[in-house]
Amino acid sequence: MVKTRIEESLGANPADAALNPADSVAMGVQSAGVPKDQRGRLFQALHRREYRLLFTAFLVNQVGFWISNISMQGLMADLSGNDPFSLGLLFFALFLPAFLLAPLAGVAADHLDRQRIMATSYVAVGLYSGVLAALTATQTISVPLLLLVSFLMGTAFSFAGPASMALVANAVKRDELPSAVSLQSAANNLTRVVGPALAAPLIAAHHFEVSFAIFLVLALTSAWLVVRMRPTPYVPETGETGIMARLRNGLEHARERRPTLPALVTVASMSLFGVSHVALIPIYAEKVLGDLDTFSWIVVVTGLGAMCGALATGYSRKSPNLRRSALRMLGYGATLTLFAQATSPLWALIAQFGVGYFYFSVMTSLQTLIQQRVDENRRGRVMSLFQVAWAGLIPFGGLAMGSLCAVFGVVATISAAGITCALYAVGLVALAGRLDPDDRANARNSGALRDPTGPPRAAATLPPAAASR
Repeated sequence: MVKTRIEESLGANPADAALNPADSVAMGVQSAGVPKDQRGRLFQALHRREYRLLFTAFLVNQVGFWISNISMQGLMADLSGNDPFSLGLLFFALFLPAFLLAPLAGVAADHLDRQRIMATSYVAVGLYSGVLAALTATQTISVPLLLLVSFLMGTAFSFAGPASMALVANAVKRDELPSAVSLQSAANNLTRVVGPALAAPLIAAHHFEVSFAIFLVLALTSAWLVVRMRPTPYVPETGETGIMARLRNGLEHARERRPTLPALVTVASMSLFGVSHVALIPIYAEKVLGDLDTFSWIVVVTGLGAMCGALATGYSRKSPNLRRSALRMLGYGATLTLFAQATSPLWALIAQFGVGYFYFSVMTSLQTLIQQRVDENRRGRVMSLFQVAWAGLIPFGGLAMGSLCAVFGVVATISAAGITCALYAVGLVALAGRLDPDDRANARNSGALRDPTGPPRAAATLPPAAASR
């Protein structure tokens, strides 16, 4: 059975939808890739009963995830006395499964019943959240227990994500896939606002057990909705290579399809030095802004910025390239540094809005850039590398930031992260012409336009996959 373009990209990618902080839609085709003649039909996938069930399950579960996620941060801050290393450990435990299980989770989604994987994962997440609710309510929760349950939840998320995203391709017709993926991208960003906003008063009142109980109900509701689906049967392909060979082939293809490898390195850099700063937001809120409860509102504002970044990037008429992504990363580093230096809640929220905007803009453009470069039959392998570079490295970055914060302080640590991202972006801008064939081709084409006697742009400057389009 031949997979569609979007199914190939979604079917092998781990748990983006669940393991956020500002994730896009499982490395699938973003709204930026929606053709102009279809932008007026972004809601057409909702005409399908199966997709309505899947979309609702996804939306409900994501709201619960964000309610639980920031409540876990608040609970860890309470249990550890807002210790930065403990908060880093929490992110390490939650995201480590994405690093360890990314290839395995993608293979499972390609070879097993996706609907069953998704429903089982949601039930498991709900039960783990129920365990947290009981432990918190009885005041028997401890730092080691919270880390253990976080790791188990992260494991379930890692298997739910690829199954959820691949199931999209089985719930709609092929020409409705852009609509379906764009709707879930919008839902991702919406829940990043709604979830923390609902959790904020519970965290302020230290009713963490209520947050976890809410996620229990929402996760089980999502599982019930998934079970009700009757998607198009999926017939797995046979003869695929093993997990390690799959990764090696993806890495070789990434090297061949320039600038895919530099784009992956950029994603990894942002994850290590930038995105991981979210582990320190509770400490920043208490020590810099003077109110621990403001960290949930910082998360809300980040989600608003991400929504605006998604809209701006999705409807941009310019095709993504490495140079534009680097310039956006420069904006990310600058706003992150401003956030670290802010001394009032208002300026901190304004700066964090910019952080969310530029982060999602960079990730969306890089994902789209990679999707345009890779071959169809290797798309899933390359995008599994994207997953490792993104979510898989966040736990290590969070742990490192927690350790540095304990020594140098939260302001210095976040400032250093922002400056590092900015310096990387400056270097990438300088090297973009060498790393990105399309950037060089555009430069030659611009020269040809200025000088009619100059040679026209050669089609050979594009990679074969891009030239065919």
